[in-house]
Amino acid sequence: MVKGIGTDILAYSRIVRSLEDEKFLCAVYTQAERRAAEQSEDRRRFYFTRFAGKEAVFKALGISTEAVRLTEIEILPDENGGPVVSLYGTVHYQAKRREIQEVLISLSWEDEYALAVAVAQ
Repeated sequence: MVKGIGTDILAYSRIVRSLEDEKFLCAVYTQAERRAAEQSEDRRRFYFTRFAGKEAVFKALGISTEAVRLTEIEILPDENGGPVVSLYGTVHYQAKRREIQEVLISLSWEDEYALAVAVAQ
């Protein structure tokens, strides 16, 4: 059963400078995400789409971004390269409290924009 749907669209110009700031990267992305970004064919696109994805997940879960950290949402590629969401900490707790068992996500990009759609079920 669908418990929530979230979308986010992000202009690359809003985040491009932050992607060169190590402090920002550590505050937003898990260590596993940072490793995966370095191994991806396009590091900036990896970070860019995942940022939109994290925002879409918050919206799908129906929780405030002020109450949790973005590193509590992890979006890594599966064996076929598709994105998979894992939740930790407060986000995980709030999802379980709402009886959300998984979050499905789709990430897309075109030139200067990233689009993410998340479904909590």
